Amino acid sequence: MKVRPMKPSDRQAVAAIYLRDRELYFPWVAKPNLADFDHDSSGEALFVAEVNGQIAGFASLIRVLDFIHLLFVAPEFRHQGVGHALIERMRQEAIGSLTLKCVINNEAALKFYAGEGFAIRREDRIAVPANYTLIDVSDRVANKQ
Repeated sequence: MKVRPMKPSDRQAVAAIYLRDRELYFPWVAKPNLADFDHDSSGEALFVAEVNGQIAGFASLIRVLDFIHLLFVAPEFRHQGVGHALIERMRQEAIGSLTLKCVINNEAALKFYAGEGFAIRREDRIAVPANYTLIDVSDRVANKQ
């Protein structure tokens, strides 16, 4: 597996992964479409995980905040270390501790992030959807600074 900066030629595959998850798991998004990816990731550092030449997932980082805005893994590549590899790359790119938001009802993602060393920093039940802000408290962060 290789995690690298996204190239323009990756955009269609990445947008398709993003759209598929939004259609399945984001009922609060009205009429998701392929163009959402370009809008939602504008100005962010984008990285893809590639497995045997296929885009398996991607992550976007708002560098000035060390904030992972998007992290998605294609369903056929889940539970194969893709998310872990993307998190590790985000740690390399970050200056300080990474943060991200996760929907409170997304138990699988919360379990994944806990396993990666993230802890709940803040809860927002007023937001739609309700979410947690998570912070990277892993020893990998402590060793970096």
